[in-house]
Amino acid sequence: MKRTSVLIIGFVAGAAGLCLSISAASAQQAPRYPLDDKLASEPAPWTVPGKWGKHGNWGRWGEDDKRGMLNYITPEMVAKAAALVKKGKVYALGEELTNDVPRVITPARVGIQSILENDGYDRVAAKSGEYDPKRQQGAASFTFMHNHTGTHLDTLGHIYHDNALFNNMPPPKPVGTAHGDAASVVQMVGRGVLLDVAAYKGTDPLPVDYWITLEDLQNTAKAENVEIRKGDILLVRTGWRKTWGEPDAAGRLDAAHTKWHQPQPGVGPDSLKFLNEMEIVAICSDNAAVEWGFPAKADYNRKAFDFLGLPLHLDFIWNRGAYIIEILNLDELAKDKAYEFFFTLGPLLLKGGIGVPVNPLAIL
Repeated sequence: MKRTSVLIIGFVAGAAGLCLSISAASAQQAPRYPLDDKLASEPAPWTVPGKWGKHGNWGRWGEDDKRGMLNYITPEMVAKAAALVKKGKVYALGEELTNDVPRVITPARVGIQSILENDGYDRVAAKSGEYDPKRQQGAASFTFMHNHTGTHLDTLGHIYHDNALFNNMPPPKPVGTAHGDAASVVQMVGRGVLLDVAAYKGTDPLPVDYWITLEDLQNTAKAENVEIRKGDILLVRTGWRKTWGEPDAAGRLDAAHTKWHQPQPGVGPDSLKFLNEMEIVAICSDNAAVEWGFPAKADYNRKAFDFLGLPLHLDFIWNRGAYIIEILNLDELAKDKAYEFFFTLGPLLLKGGIGVPVNPLAIL
């Protein structure tokens, strides 16, 4: 009897172990990103011949066009957007530029360095603290920064492919880039729409590596009772910006901003067809790259369109001449549930600037 019990127990344990092994194998075989698998064999949007030229919006506004989708916004559209202003409340959407500004930390992308001139304009005083009451005192400073730190606009010069920029413009060069630079932008004014996906999904911030689907975007708009229209400037809130200042696991100051640098939630490439059809002029977010799959995961190669890079960046900037704004502060807009507003942006007219720090305004 004792030997029979041992055999039964051994059989049960073995069967349980087999079940666990099968379950583990099934889990390993389950697709990590089903939509990525689904899009793997789909043709990339930028490989489809354009209506006006070789690609996307190439040639749509002439061979010499440097502004892309900004041409789509007409004076009538601006006037309609301006009519959304009812209260006169203004929301600044940019992050403060400091030496610890939110960014993707690399050896090149350092914090902002603002340095005063040694003597400013106060050249009368021989000693510190002395002054001439008959003269004003003053100071001046200069700033050293990387153009893709903090809240910034990705210009049309930021992404190129096949050795050409959008509209077949020549690629950037170390000195003298004049095509698709910040000075070409001039202004961006129109109807802004906030899609607070973090609030809609009930998790703020969204989980690490979360793929924001087209369904998420559309359902968020529906829940907010706001309509996505042609020519809109879309602002997608993930809640991720708050991770920049979070402490490490031991509760200590985390100078490396480890949580921020995890794979961030972002807009998935399944949304590209819809965003293209809706003629979205710019897509913006409070994360580092707007789109899903950044920073890249060491153990995974993306599959959508059989393309290893950032598909939203390539499609928006290179194929369509549309714009991307990253690392926005959307928290106050979200708190007030301000989902539709007058959006205005006048960037630094930085000749040759591939990116440019910005402080967009949303006005209600």
